[in-house]
Amino acid sequence: MNKYPLIRFVIIFICGIILQHVFHFESSTLLYLFILLFVITSTVLFIQNEKLVFTKQILTIFSILICGAVYLSFSSKTTTQYPFNEAKIKNSVVTGKIVSVDLMKKDRFVFNMVTDTLKLNNGNFPQNIQLLVKVSDSQKNINKLYNKIRIGNTIKLKGTLIKPRNERNPGEFDYEKYLSAKRIAGLLYIYKTKDIKLINNEESFFPDLVFQTRKSIDAAISSFHNKSTAALLRGLLLADKSLIENDLRDEFVNAGVIHVLAVSGLHVGFIILIFIFLFKRFNVYLRYILTIIGLLLFMIITNSPASVTRATIMAVAIILAPLTGRTYNSINSLALAAFVILLFDPLQLFSPGFQLSFSAVLSIVVIYPMISSYIYKLKVHSKIIKYVLLFCAVSFAAQIGTLPFILVYFHRFSIVALFANFFVIPLIGLIVGLGIFTVVIAPVSGFIAGIYASANELLSYILFNIVDAFGSRDYSYISIHNFSLLDSVIFFVMLGLVIATWRDIKTYRAKIAILALAVFTTLTWMRIDNYELLEPNKLSVMAIDIGQGDSFLIKFPNGETALIDAGEANKYFDNGKSVIAPLLDRLGVDKIDYGFISHVDSDHYRGFIYLIESGFVKQVFKPKIDSTLQKDVELEKFLNTNGIPIKYYSKDILRIGNARLYILNDTTRNNFTSLSMNDKSGVMKLVYGKSSFLFTGDAGTKSERFYINSYGNFLESEVLKAGHHGSKTSSSKHFIDIVKPKMSIISAGIANKFKHPNKETLLKFKNAGITILRTDVSGAILLQSDGFTIKNINWKKQESGFIF
Repeated sequence: MNKYPLIRFVIIFICGIILQHVFHFESSTLLYLFILLFVITSTVLFIQNEKLVFTKQILTIFSILICGAVYLSFSSKTTTQYPFNEAKIKNSVVTGKIVSVDLMKKDRFVFNMVTDTLKLNNGNFPQNIQLLVKVSDSQKNINKLYNKIRIGNTIKLKGTLIKPRNERNPGEFDYEKYLSAKRIAGLLYIYKTKDIKLINNEESFFPDLVFQTRKSIDAAISSFHNKSTAALLRGLLLADKSLIENDLRDEFVNAGVIHVLAVSGLHVGFIILIFIFLFKRFNVYLRYILTIIGLLLFMIITNSPASVTRATIMAVAIILAPLTGRTYNSINSLALAAFVILLFDPLQLFSPGFQLSFSAVLSIVVIYPMISSYIYKLKVHSKIIKYVLLFCAVSFAAQIGTLPFILVYFHRFSIVALFANFFVIPLIGLIVGLGIFTVVIAPVSGFIAGIYASANELLSYILFNIVDAFGSRDYSYISIHNFSLLDSVIFFVMLGLVIATWRDIKTYRAKIAILALAVFTTLTWMRIDNYELLEPNKLSVMAIDIGQGDSFLIKFPNGETALIDAGEANKYFDNGKSVIAPLLDRLGVDKIDYGFISHVDSDHYRGFIYLIESGFVKQVFKPKIDSTLQKDVELEKFLNTNGIPIKYYSKDILRIGNARLYILNDTTRNNFTSLSMNDKSGVMKLVYGKSSFLFTGDAGTKSERFYINSYGNFLESEVLKAGHHGSKTSSSKHFIDIVKPKMSIISAGIANKFKHPNKETLLKFKNAGITILRTDVSGAILLQSDGFTIKNINWKKQESGFIF
């Protein structure tokens, strides 16, 4: 480590940032401590005494450690939170300045603004906060606005102010936390471009110049390539992956090649080659200066993601080393890159892009030489085979370094990654090179640019098919759900110990033994913070937060599962695909043994469509078909086409392990067809030991009277799923008195347009002393029973564990 003084400083500095991020010490306390340590350390360093060497080292380490903590503490003061109590405020009038603009999205226009004033329902607020504005309208109107607007313009908008969605279900992406780290307080949705008024045409010259350049490059890419290739090139050249289809991205993840979609050192390498070629006739100093300027411009045009910034700083260090008479050192330059990025934004340390980029390069720098030395010892005569082996060694080294973060963020271990990278990385290199040449040549010759673009479309087609071949198969990856950042720390500590002792171990047998011991120790220690949210041998009932709708996941003590409703699905958002399927994957649930559609309302059944198409659901229970209702006819046809057995609600008892599920409504009755859609809802009572749950769908007061007359005190249950999202049409006082619940679950969307739950209904529950659990307030709700007592599990606390 004596060869790498900078990395020692950076590692300690990073540890200080992590320390502050985890424990949140008071800023003033940290500052006083840092000043005290700095004074003591400075004094001791001037004392010439060999006995104080160890003391000096300890004081220096603690000073740097506290310096990192202080730096994060004062930097994080600029993070911001949503400043209002109401999660959704309609007809908000906002005035402010545009600070950044995204490239055009598929169906909307997005930009950031810093506000001057906000006029809300209850008055004016002089607020200096940053909002992410999302504009929806016809494509024609959006394009007109996109081409008119400039960074620096002062505008006035009228729209809906919304609090960003946080982690509402286990394992779900915390959008609020993500935006907060970017100093964005909230979202502002504009549904008509005419609600945006330009007040001042003043422009911020340099930021707008960068945006206009990005827009011109994007236009060139789009005009010469088909949609799929243009989306890929936008991601590879401009660091904007928004147009790449989610299914394709999933295949990249499954194949273990998702890293190629991030603009990184590969792209910077091509930029260096291009600039060296362009400036080869200049003298060496001018050539290097122009190349550095070109690299910095490329970094700026890509909006300076951590991977590009890291690669640019390292490339500049490589270029400057011979000019300054110094020897280039990759580890020190990597440390310098990390330090520079963290100086600008210490919160970058906790971003996946930073972690993946630096772990990959550090692993290549440290591990690749160890592997390559064995390859050279093989004395392979064929240059092709040797290069293939060396390429695989680089890929393998990078995968070792990034493996923990891949498991933390994607929960998948790709089995085929090594093979997929062998084909994908060279293809990506060619695609990037051709993409750059196309953009450069386009202003000069559209014909030549078209030839390059056609070649790139062919290469992209080959790439997509290779990724599909590797990533769309069940055997391509293994799902791993309990891998945390604590596990990552354990992994890197053990990896560091192996690397530190590897050269000192002489025999292969001893090396294999050390490696096996390290793997065994790592796997053992990684189990420390493992847990299962849906504990085995217990009954778990989870109210999934799917917005305005219903969805309840049940895991029985014997391991079988049921899903009662699956929420809404439309062209904008599919709860089955975007909420429930990822949740099932996170919970390790690969099959739904019993699918219950309470009734054929879209906010209850449409989320099932994706789940059924994806093979999750074994059988479906639903009300008897209503042939006069087109959506019910289409649903039955869909179920039959997909080979899903259908059972209609009739009085029955499903004995599932030691639990019993009583189906209380009977759709075979003659008067069933005269009921409203809501009153046809499947009503079920779940009993496990002394614990009981009553599910009512959207059943109204008319149905409640029927069930009271038919079942009387049998309806008594500890937990009641409030009918119709807590509306005033359900949960009559008589029904509540008969059920006598201790808890009531209300599934409703945040600030929904129906104003569910109704205040009168909430008052009924409150007056009856019933604990009210609401998905719009708490997110997902998890109740567990051992057959004696029902516990409300704080899954958010369990999910957080040891996490940065």
